[in-house]
Amino acid sequence: MNFINCENTISNRLVEKTVAFWSENSMQHITSLLRSTNGTTAVLQPYFREELKRISEEFKKFQEIYSKNNTVKTARPIGFLRTNARFINLLECIKYEGFSGYPILQQSVFHYIYEQRYVNAVLGVNNPLNNVLITEYFLPFQNYNCIYNQMYFWCIIGSMHPSLLMGNNGFYNSINGYSKEFLTDICNNFNLLNFKLSSLKKPIKKGALQPLIAEFKALNLSFLEFLKLVKSGNPRIFTNVINLMLSNTLYATVEHMIKEHSLVEEISRNFN
Repeated sequence: MNFINCENTISNRLVEKTVAFWSENSMQHITSLLRSTNGTTAVLQPYFREELKRISEEFKKFQEIYSKNNTVKTARPIGFLRTNARFINLLECIKYEGFSGYPILQQSVFHYIYEQRYVNAVLGVNNPLNNVLITEYFLPFQNYNCIYNQMYFWCIIGSMHPSLLMGNNGFYNSINGYSKEFLTDICNNFNLLNFKLSSLKKPIKKGALQPLIAEFKALNLSFLEFLKLVKSGNPRIFTNVINLMLSNTLYATVEHMIKEHSLVEEISRNFN
């Protein structure tokens, strides 16, 4: 069972699709960091800005290369992984030194670090640290290790996404009470599901994990459908028509989340 999508086999094409997806996703992470001040006086130091731009250009190169279906590459995309390692190291510095310590922006940086480490994990990269969330194989637990760990990781991300949306003042002030309650519930439910997963007896048994798989799929799909309503400007989400005029940055963030939760939906089809 491979750790990219929990199928029994792995192919060059699967690796290509994974690198292409996460190259583009990483570029979007960088764009978000370059634009993010969230209405504060936070300033990203020039060194960080220039290094982020250089790394983004490298990710762009890999996205272009690996999106070509007829190109055969090595099973271990060394160049991409080296760039990803540089990005993680830079994020670790920005976490403490960037944005003058504004909490909502630090939260975004932590979020990106988790996701960039996830890329390493699914592509089988050794992690020299033993006490971090994402290790080489997500701390595998014999049977069902891939399914368990994918669910565990994406529950963490799933709980972060609503929090990041609610941290955007323009968006939060534009949505109605139902939407605020929904986002709070989604965040809490992802956290609760993660608690249930972490409480399972190891090694993981199929019978114990099966009901949580169904819960995970339903929760992810519910949030994905909500994000699509936000993107379309559906009046069910907002307080009035005037509030539909949100920033392009906000809608780019929503589209980014849609792509990630669509990926989760695709991966979870293999959770049997």
